Amino acid sequence: MTNKKNASCALQEAAAGWGLSLSQEQMAQIDRYINELLTANQKTNLTADTDPDVVLLRHMADGLAATGFLIKEVPKPAPRILDLGAGGGYIGMAIKIAWPQAQVMLMESLERKFRFLNAMAVRSGLPGLTVALRRAGKEGGRGPEKDFDVVVARALAPLPEALDLALPLANPEGLVLIFQSAAPDPEEHGLRRVLARHAARLLKSIPYRLPREDRDRHLALFGS
Repeated sequence: MTNKKNASCALQEAAAGWGLSLSQEQMAQIDRYINELLTANQKTNLTADTDPDVVLLRHMADGLAATGFLIKEVPKPAPRILDLGAGGGYIGMAIKIAWPQAQVMLMESLERKFRFLNAMAVRSGLPGLTVALRRAGKEGGRGPEKDFDVVVARALAPLPEALDLALPLANPEGLVLIFQSAAPDPEEHGLRRVLARHAARLLKSIPYRLPREDRDRHLALFGS
């Protein structure tokens, strides 16, 4: 069995543990996205990781872990989900591929990454996948880039800052999911201040483990 097949099997096994059953077509969609990302990365700086297995088992796996968790937490069959600070699109693409009914927006402030995401979204042909060129916190009002059922953020900023940016983009009953290397402490001064300002709270912190890793990461879920 080749290394690529080994990595794919490891990802599918991990996904099954998170409650996801990925079809061969979904795995092919993941492969096409990764190939497109790494090809574009040769001309435009989109990601520091250029090993396809690393992209698959670390970055895409993170998105799949979040998807399995969110499917259990969000009652809507076709929720509006925002990948805030999407970067190369790892998390939003993983969510969209594994949860086709979800309406997913990739929001990115860097134009070079936005251009890639926009072209990739068009070529993917995935319905309900959109891209926005915007920096959170810079525009007021309501519109298509607000009132999400879920806002997801990964490697965006330190937790209090990321939460401060994400919470206003969720609807009043919406959720914010932020990837953490350790369980957050809601009594930490900066986090407590942000939660109080937005009348929000830490709902739960779910440990999970990526394929071939020996330590837990955490999905921190916030809401009203």
